Amino acid sequence: MKKLSYTLIIGCILVAAIYAASLLFQQRASVPHLQPTALAQAYPFSTALVAPTSAEVLPVSAPTAVLATSIPEQVPFFAHYYLWWNNDHWQSKLGDAYASEQSALALPAQLADDGCTATSAYANNQLIDLPSLPLGLYSQDDPATFDLHIRDAADAGISGFVVSWAGNGQPDQTADSTPFSRRLDSLVQRVTAYNADHAVKFSLMLGYEGLNNARKPRSNEWIKNDLTFFANHYMTSPVFHLAAYHDKTIVMILDSRKFTVPDIAQITSAFNPTQRAGIDLIGDEHGLKEWGRGVAPYFDGDGWYWSDENPYTNPNAFVAIEQLSALIHGQQKLWFAPLNGGYNKSSFGIGGDCVPRNNGETITRVYQGNRASAPDGWMYISWNEFYENTYLEPSLRYGRFYLDAVKKIINSR
Repeated sequence: MKKLSYTLIIGCILVAAIYAASLLFQQRASVPHLQPTALAQAYPFSTALVAPTSAEVLPVSAPTAVLATSIPEQVPFFAHYYLWWNNDHWQSKLGDAYASEQSALALPAQLADDGCTATSAYANNQLIDLPSLPLGLYSQDDPATFDLHIRDAADAGISGFVVSWAGNGQPDQTADSTPFSRRLDSLVQRVTAYNADHAVKFSLMLGYEGLNNARKPRSNEWIKNDLTFFANHYMTSPVFHLAAYHDKTIVMILDSRKFTVPDIAQITSAFNPTQRAGIDLIGDEHGLKEWGRGVAPYFDGDGWYWSDENPYTNPNAFVAIEQLSALIHGQQKLWFAPLNGGYNKSSFGIGGDCVPRNNGETITRVYQGNRASAPDGWMYISWNEFYENTYLEPSLRYGRFYLDAVKKIINSR
């Protein structure tokens, strides 16, 4: 009898344990995003959180095997894309001493073995590298430039560009008002033409330039007029309807962190209710403190533009990104992770940091670190930013090495 009692007791315990485990599994299965870290669970909507530094790291749950398998792998890759390149802009960065008309372009600078220190024989030059042929010193006033960029990006598995743009701030502006607006319109037309002949569609997001050329915030009225023009003119274009995000238009406000919360409330009121329902507005808030300052009601997600994320000197960057992602996902919003393969503004008196490319090691480390944040999409920084040396497109110095590296990452998921 005693043996039977023990058997019954053990059986009851086993049944209770199985029942509890099934409840826990159902609860986890009902959550669509990465489970929040311990920090986000304790303070899901706190505005008092501060971004971690190398000296102060907020507590975060260590990744586990179960957590890693919950990270969505097949999410879209995008690349930040700039519209400022024409002959005058190239020459302003290369200096008058560089012979830009030569048929075989020369590298404008030499790069030391440290991957950072650059020297140039051309007075006033500020560039380390240039696009390779057949484009060379291209002009984005030529639609053929867009055709090759779209084809190269799509062939690598990139889903689209986050095209950087701002208009002239006028309520009566048109697609022909400024060179930037003309180039944006041309890019839309070329993506449309590409999609007409390809089953896998290429897409565009808007990366609205919140700061002017002096790196000062544009006025609220300027931004509202630009966004109103964009919505009225382009929201019906299929190239801005992203299937991965319920066919919505994605608009990212670059440098949103430079605006006050009341300013952001004003800026995001540019859209009428119908337009707003078809747009996912993405912020550019850098960390818990900036996201937690009260911007969540106005944004549908965040996409930290971190061009100089350094996996060698700042390993806590991965922690900061994972914490921000957990908080955003806990609010059922979108998270776009940054990805970079290097950054360099440390030469020619420009003033800035350097993250060496290290023959592809940097892009590998940043990808492996940031993927733990379970992004809803990736934003590579950048396709064609040659001044900060974050470019991905084929170049004289690196050929197709970094475009192929991204392709390998995309195909290996």
